[in-house]
Amino acid sequence: MSEKLPTFTDDFLIRQFKTNPPGKYNIALLGTTLFGRFKYYTARDHYFKENPCLLNLGGSLGADRVRNVQRLIDEGFLRCLKQHQPNLTIIYLQMGDGDITKNGLSNSDAQTYGRIVTSLRDLFPEAQIVITSFFQQHGFSKHVIEEANKMLRHIASCSGDAVSFLAFTADQKEIVSNDQIHLTNDGFRKWYDFVQNDINNR
Repeated sequence: MSEKLPTFTDDFLIRQFKTNPPGKYNIALLGTTLFGRFKYYTARDHYFKENPCLLNLGGSLGADRVRNVQRLIDEGFLRCLKQHQPNLTIIYLQMGDGDITKNGLSNSDAQTYGRIVTSLRDLFPEAQIVITSFFQQHGFSKHVIEEANKMLRHIASCSGDAVSFLAFTADQKEIVSNDQIHLTNDGFRKWYDFVQNDINNR
């Protein structure tokens, strides 16, 4: 059976940034369910506050694989986003965790990640691009994750002052669930606090 590929014309994505007033958002979260689950918790846990200026596209892009995000960009996803939400000033990225293997993040995937960052800079030249670090997930060694994060840090350092690398500094021993993929409820609270604190200080 062929893999079902994500597409930016998906109804959910369209509703996210087309049915709202143009220019409503100035912050965007682009990435995996590590961002996407914030929406779930906001609806169920008063600890998580909704930010009306924040566009959360986490969990909708197939972003566990960077090639999925690149494919969406090739199909016009970012151009559509720019057309309907041109006022984004901060864009957070959390993607590619599904590309890490026991040998780390491949050079090819790192290059694709870099091209995505370049595309964002080209279309949103006034925005800050924030690359968030990989978590200690999937049962990989600390060394593998550290090396993958070095690659992300290198992408940020080569991309100009508008791009930065944001390392999640909390102790990760108790925040990843037994499946070694998703965060625990407490983990999501710590991750939410970390992202929110960074937003507040920019």
